[in-house]
Formats: sequence, C-alpha cells, structure tokens
Amino acid sequence: MHGEQWQPYENLFIHEVGGKMPISEIAEKLERTERAVTRQASRIGAYLPSRMTGRPWTKPELFLFGRFTDEEIATATGRSIHSVRSKRNALSRSSGGSIMPEWTPEEIALFWRHNNAEVAVITGRSIQEVGDKRAWWNKDRNGWLDDAEGDQ
Repeated sequence: MHGEQWQPYENLFIHEVGGKMPISEIAEKLERTERAVTRQASRIGAYLPSRMTGRPWTKPELFLFGRFTDEEIATATGRSIHSVRSKRNALSRSSGGSIMPEWTPEEIALFWRHNNAEVAVITGRSIQEVGDKRAWWNKDRNGWLDDAEGDQ
C-alpha cells in the first residue's frame, strides 16, 4: 500500500485503536510503515501513545505553548513536531481545552484586526480557545456578561 491514498476505514481504525494499540501493530495491520501511521495520525488529529520516554518537558518549554506555533516550539526545543503536537494535545485535554489561561492585552488587541484563525496562528493558541476568548471579549466589551462570567 506504500504511497497509496489513505482510506476512510484506515483513518477510523487509527482513531479507534490509537491509544490502545502499539504503533508497530497498527502499521502491521494497515500494511503501512510506522512512520506513515505516525504522520497520518498527526494529520487527522488521532492520539497515538508516545514512544519517547526521554527527557521530560521543562517549565520554560511548557510556557512556549501559549505563545508560539508547534513548528517554532519544535525548532526551539529540538523536539519533533509530533512530540510537540502530542504535548499540546495532552495539555489541552488536561486543562479542559485551555493551554494557557491568561491572555495578554496585546493578544486581545488582535481581535480588532484579525479573524479567529489568524489570531490562533499568531498566538499559537487553539482555534477553540480563540473562539471562546473572542466570545467572552465581545460580551465583556458590550456589557453582556453576568457577574459569574466577569472573572475570565
């Protein structure tokens, strides 16, 4: 199957067994290389357990997730793009979808001139996080927040 287009059933299989089955076994069952499976899982946003048991993430490295793109983080830390994306996904899952709760005034100012996708790229935040913050910002700006929401 080398070089052939990925089929929907293959993508579904990766999503279904990604967290439970070793990459080597997934590759064997799909008749693909481990590298191809890892790359495709990253493309489709499927979780795969990390084979890296190497160095743990440091606090300065984790701080980068709120400020830079995955590619910039990979370059700055010397980690693979897959490792960075896996860590971003893990951080997002463990914090209810928000990697870095505090927004700077400069980031919020981007809402005046950029759409959510552009703000996500510029800030390195997820599109979901940007959308949630813009909704909160619009409510706050227009005085529509109730007291319970005013603390964000």
